Amino acid sequence: MSELDNVWRYLSDESHRYLEQFLKNAPRWLLEEFQEVVLSKDTEFVTENDPANTVYILLTGVVKATDLRVFPVVYDFIRFYPVEIFGAMEFLLGEETYKTTLITVTTSRFLKLSKDQFAKWVLNDINALKMFTASMTKYLLEQCRKERLFMFLQGEERVLLFLHDFYEKNHSADKVIIDMSRNDLAKGTALSVRTVNRTVKELIKEGFLVKKGQKLILTFEKYNEIKLRLADKVDDI
Repeated sequence: MSELDNVWRYLSDESHRYLEQFLKNAPRWLLEEFQEVVLSKDTEFVTENDPANTVYILLTGVVKATDLRVFPVVYDFIRFYPVEIFGAMEFLLGEETYKTTLITVTTSRFLKLSKDQFAKWVLNDINALKMFTASMTKYLLEQCRKERLFMFLQGEERVLLFLHDFYEKNHSADKVIIDMSRNDLAKGTALSVRTVNRTVKELIKEGFLVKKGQKLILTFEKYNEIKLRLADKVDDI
């Protein structure tokens, strides 16, 4: 019995289908090498410039990638959702160290294995290599497009874009609950906390956001209004 046998019950239907397809040609020895790990919220499990010796597969939870290179700005430039693979891009690029810092946003569940085990498998499995390469390319394209947008968007527009993307990836029924501090919102938009505070107050005043305790609520109706407001700036929204 492998660690993988224990994790299927935790997966969403979509994640189950993806992982099943990703591993459909995996040899038995690989399945027995997987280790299941559960990390609590706010755990830094990959650190930029550390040796890239481990590959992680995100099964449940949310992970953020953080850039700490420009002091004192901390920029959480992307959030990842299942199924996502970390550490494999460095392997394919021939990099010996991780190129970003990864931190859990929620309690998260992973499968992990060594880089050498991953390499032994994926270089001989065209299906897995193709799926991972497609996922990596999509991520790089999405991130490049976002960074180009940020070059031309002002403070309020960056916050609106963040809210738009957050709704699309996290909404349930006709709303999304944003349980994030102003500091976390600032990290996600590369803005100052002061700018984020001012912008959020204005969006609440205009009715785009509803404040409930320390949380913010964005409804489907207001999400559509945000799309309309951004449409003049971003042609694919």
